[in-house]
Amino acid sequence: MVISVVLFFSFYIITQRSILMETDRSLFTHASSIAENIGLNTSNVYDDQTEEIVFVSKTQIPGIFLEVTDTNGHIVNNEETAILQDLIVRAIQTKTPSYTNRKLGVSDLRIIAFPINNNGQIIGTVVMGHPVDVYTNALGVLKKTLLLLALFFIAPFIATGYFLSQNAVSPIVILSKRISQITEENLSERITVPSKSSETFMLVENFNNLLDRLKNAFLKERQFVGEVAHEIKTPLAVIKSNAEVTLSKKRDMDEYEKSLNQVLEHTNKLTKSLSGLIDFAWSQTTDVTIQFNKINLSDLLKGICDNSRYLAQTKNLEVNCDINENIIVLGKKDKLSQVFINIIDNSVKFTPQNGSISIKLYVKQDLAIAEVKDTGLGIGKEDLRTIFDRFTRAKGNEHIQGHGLGLAIAYAIVKAHGGDIEVESEKNKGTVFTVKLKLSS
Repeated sequence: MVISVVLFFSFYIITQRSILMETDRSLFTHASSIAENIGLNTSNVYDDQTEEIVFVSKTQIPGIFLEVTDTNGHIVNNEETAILQDLIVRAIQTKTPSYTNRKLGVSDLRIIAFPINNNGQIIGTVVMGHPVDVYTNALGVLKKTLLLLALFFIAPFIATGYFLSQNAVSPIVILSKRISQITEENLSERITVPSKSSETFMLVENFNNLLDRLKNAFLKERQFVGEVAHEIKTPLAVIKSNAEVTLSKKRDMDEYEKSLNQVLEHTNKLTKSLSGLIDFAWSQTTDVTIQFNKINLSDLLKGICDNSRYLAQTKNLEVNCDINENIIVLGKKDKLSQVFINIIDNSVKFTPQNGSISIKLYVKQDLAIAEVKDTGLGIGKEDLRTIFDRFTRAKGNEHIQGHGLGLAIAYAIVKAHGGDIEVESEKNKGTVFTVKLKLSS
């Protein structure tokens, strides 16, 4: 369609320019011949010879507009001043022919002013005009014809394009309206998937998948809020109940001490839960890498190993540490400490009396590898998939104290550091946690 329009109007412009060039060529030929004849036969344009040349030329070229002027623009043998002063002056000053289009009377003319040269001196100009009404009218008809032809060819394309665009946009408009009706209250709603040949098939399918992910995310958040509320509500309820019972009547010092110890125990539990939630929230921050520094992971793990031995004494657990020196990673020291404290604390909790825990740190390729291995109760295959979920407790271990956030926090912090954490375990055969972190360059 565009090519057709370009071709139509290119044809018009080429035709217009061809006619103009042919007219200018004809004017140049006749005007130069007359100017040369005058320049050779006289040095004064007011001589009779000039009048005779003009008369003969008008006879030979009927219908032509022809005047001879002096250098001041006065018409020879006529008291009037030529009406084309600007054209005459330009021709005399440049000593070259000048052209213009002008309407004289009822006719449109293409006019040339040609300087008359007599022995190197300009003595006047030949002003000649050729009527172009016929050409102008013909070009006007051609232009109208081309416009009509263009509309004739373009109109079907426009109509077809509009129809096709409406067909293409219509499903999108319907889809957009349907999408706008889906809110957080009705995330279970789904948009009917069109046939696979439809242009919107992939769009609808991907949007429905997005709704599935959003719904799961909302459910997890609601579940998380409920679990957090439970974790906070339980110790608060115990503290409140303890305080109410204790204050209900006067008691001796032993009873007050017992009550305060229970309050302290549940306060510590509540503080630990809140601290875990803060660590978890930190790990979900969009860009935590701006807080990272170079950390000597070897020194960090050595300190944690020493503290672990004190924790393990209560269960007579043997703690073995094999830490390679000067392993440097990028990270946040307190958060990485929390990772290993949570993992080792988990091993201590779930390893029976007289068991053992081994902690290793070494380099493999461009990774720092930390392993925590225990001889504990192990984790069943059915629980391995959810071991890093929030508030998860393995089946059969519900009686062991804990809030179920430790491993979830460790996992989130490691991921926030661009690392990975893996677990291998078998029921009653112990567990191995492996933390992988990128070495600092």
